[in-house]
Amino acid sequence: TGLAVTNGKPVIADFGLGFCMQCKKQSETLERVRKAYGDKVIVRMVNVGKEAGLTERYAVEWIPTLVFFDSTGNVVLKKVGPMGYDAIRDQLSRMGVK
Repeated sequence: TGLAVTNGKPVIADFGLGFCMQCKKQSETLERVRKAYGDKVIVRMVNVGKEAGLTERYAVEWIPTLVFFDSTGNVVLKKVGPMGYDAIRDQLSRMGVK
């Protein structure tokens, strides 16, 4: 899918609405990830209100939910609820992203 494969780079899809408190907190953490990793990782916000097809495809029932895709587009982790910077960094490391 276009969501999962982005020029052979890992993708973090952030399913949320952007305005709930936990979603805002997650967005701030992911902005830190963007700054730290630059173009090594694609971080994509998926608005569950506007992208129902993707929300359904990945069976997202609670927000925020992060879905991690490896560089070939396979889901390697689906994490419901907010995820801190260190946990995201550790997951990316397990995926081979330095």
